[in-house]
Amino acid sequence: MAQAATLHESLRTVSRLLELSELLHEMSPSTACGVPLCSDCGNAIQGELQRRLEEAHAEREMLQAAFAELEAGEEDEDDVLSDADYERERAAQLAEEENLRAAVVAAKAERAALNDELLRLRQQRDAQLAEEEARHAMLNGAELERQGASEEALRAAQLVTQCERELRRLQRVDVLSDVFLIDIDGVVGSINGLRLGRLSTVHVEWAELNAALGQVVLLVVTLARLHGVTFRAHLLVPHGSFSKVYTSAKVAYELYGSGSANLGRLFGTGRFEKGLGMLITCIAELCEYAAARPRAGVPAMPPYPVNDLNGGFIGSAVEGKKLLADLAWVLKWHAQCRAQR
Repeated sequence: MAQAATLHESLRTVSRLLELSELLHEMSPSTACGVPLCSDCGNAIQGELQRRLEEAHAEREMLQAAFAELEAGEEDEDDVLSDADYERERAAQLAEEENLRAAVVAAKAERAALNDELLRLRQQRDAQLAEEEARHAMLNGAELERQGASEEALRAAQLVTQCERELRRLQRVDVLSDVFLIDIDGVVGSINGLRLGRLSTVHVEWAELNAALGQVVLLVVTLARLHGVTFRAHLLVPHGSFSKVYTSAKVAYELYGSGSANLGRLFGTGRFEKGLGMLITCIAELCEYAAARPRAGVPAMPPYPVNDLNGGFIGSAVEGKKLLADLAWVLKWHAQCRAQR
C-alpha cells in the first residue's frame, strides 16, 4: 500500500509538472522546446515558480502591513477618543445641526420677508405704472386741449382777419350809390325811379314829385351825417313824401306841394318855394364841403353851380336834371373817399 501511494503521488507530481510545462509553453512559446521535463524546461518552470512565490510573499507582506496599519489606527482611535470626547463631539454636532436648522429657519423667514418686499415692490411698481398712465393720459388730454385751443385761436384769428378784410371791403363799397340811383339820361331826371321835373309834354303827378323830393332830402341828410357836415342855418327833416326844412328860428317849411286849390291856399305857394330855396342852400353847402376836399378821379367842382339853381325844376325838367347831376357828383366824391381810406 505504501508503495502504491508513493507511485500515485509521483504520478500527480508528474501531471502537475506537465501542466506547468504546458502553461509555460502557452506563456513563452519561444522558450519551450517541446520536450516535457527537460532540464531547460525544468529550470524555466522553477524560475516561474520562484517568481510567483516572490510575488505571493510580497503580496502577503503588503496585506500584513495593511492589516497592521488598520489595527494601529483602531488602537490609536480607541486611545484618542474617549466617551467624554465622543459626547462633546456629538454635542458639538448637535449644536451645529441646531445652528444649521436655525439658519434654515432664518433663511426661510428672510425669504418670506423678501417675498413680501417683492410683492410690495410689485404693488408699488403697478401703482407707479397706473399713476404714470394717468399722468400720460392727463398730459395727452392737456395737449389735446392745448391743440384744440390753438386751433380755436387760429380759427378765431382767421375769422377776425376775414371779418376785417370783409369789413374793409364793405367799407369800400358805396352803399349810397346802390340805395340812391340817379338817372339823368332820360328826358326827365329821376332818383330811385321817381321823376323830378316836368315838361309841357310830360305830365308828372305831385305825388311822384313829392316822393322824389323826399329821396333828395334823405340823400343830402345821409351824406351830411357821414361826413360830419352841419348846415349853417337849416335843418332838413326827411319824412318821405312829406319832408320839411326848419330854419334856425325853428320855423318849418314844407318840401312837398299839391295841385289842390284848397291845399295851395292852406300852405301857400311862397312857403313851398322858400323850402325849396333852403334845400338848395343845404345842397350848396354840401358841395362846397366836398369841393374843399378833392379826391382823385373826381372833378374838382360839381358840373353845375348850385347857387345858380332855383325852385324852377318843379316846372322844368332841365333844372331838375342839373340838381340831380350835382348830387351824383357828391355821390362819386363820397365813393372815392371810402375807397381811399
